[in-house]
Amino acid sequence: MKITEIEGDLFDAPDGAVLIHACNCLGSWGGGIAKVFQNKYPAAYKIYNTHCRTLLKQKRPHTLAHSQTNDSKTVNLPLGTALIIPPQPQDYSSSSSTRGKDKKKHWIVCLFTSRAYGRGVSKPDVILENSVHAIRDMRKQLEEIFESNEDSQEWDGKVYSCRFNSGLFGVEWKASKAVLEEELDGMVGVEEVVVVRPEGEEE
Repeated sequence: MKITEIEGDLFDAPDGAVLIHACNCLGSWGGGIAKVFQNKYPAAYKIYNTHCRTLLKQKRPHTLAHSQTNDSKTVNLPLGTALIIPPQPQDYSSSSSTRGKDKKKHWIVCLFTSRAYGRGVSKPDVILENSVHAIRDMRKQLEEIFESNEDSQEWDGKVYSCRFNSGLFGVEWKASKAVLEEELDGMVGVEEVVVVRPEGEEE
């Protein structure tokens, strides 16, 4: 598995592609690239929002063991997990056939790496550790989907990602990239992760 970085538009990824981004646990895609996700995939956003609100009400704890020490901490779901949202018909189909042809079926992966956003955003080291667990959960879920063979035709062997955590969460991309490389090494079904950065953004 290799990671390739290119300049362009993440949402130009081919039909059936998997798009990865980092999320808060409060159900908000209100800023940064998450806002673009909300505008482009409103049905997927509703699934994400409902998922967060349901877990916030339930206050379901789970334990995260630190990846480099023997320490562990108890947090509430969905922190440190991933939500994989299949393509939603409302997001890629349209009553207008012309518009509908321009819309692609994209799977969306939400990595829950920070509990909140804005002033409540988690510290960078906490976000990185949460990323370890969220990416592991994503890997497990995607491998299960690949093994089921029910939806494998939707993939082209690549997973597409923004430079998650590096925007409003304020984490250096190279740190998140290192986590991604380590946790996806040897992953079944994925040959390449294509990281798309906006035009003009520094490498």
